[in-house]
Amino acid sequence: MNYGARKIRVVVADDSRTALGAVCAYLNFEDRFEIVGTASDGLSVLRQVEQFTPDLVLTDLSMPQLTGLEVAKQLRKSYPGLRIILFTELNGLSLREECLRCGVDGFAEKSQMPEKLMEEINRLFPENHRTD
Repeated sequence: MNYGARKIRVVVADDSRTALGAVCAYLNFEDRFEIVGTASDGLSVLRQVEQFTPDLVLTDLSMPQLTGLEVAKQLRKSYPGLRIILFTELNGLSLREECLRCGVDGFAEKSQMPEKLMEEINRLFPENHRTD
């Protein structure tokens, strides 16, 4: 996929309105993203991906109905080209390894956001990365 000329279409999910608002505000500040949907639970993420066909899903680990890992597992089966970044307040190597096994493409601790989140996005979408 070539994302160089167009915005990265994103669905953002977090059950915390504050965290969801902060991630969306940061993405809106960057000119290369189009937020096509937001969700506060795992089932809504699945519906939004089906409806809006984003390029990227940013999801919190701990959410009602389906966790971020459960969402990643389901999305990976149906949308193999979709990029998924999971963010969480938790950390640890075993959690990162579990995320990779579930089909997550990137991982960011909330304490390191937005820097780590942007680092992961730039790694996954290098042709869309701006250096100016």
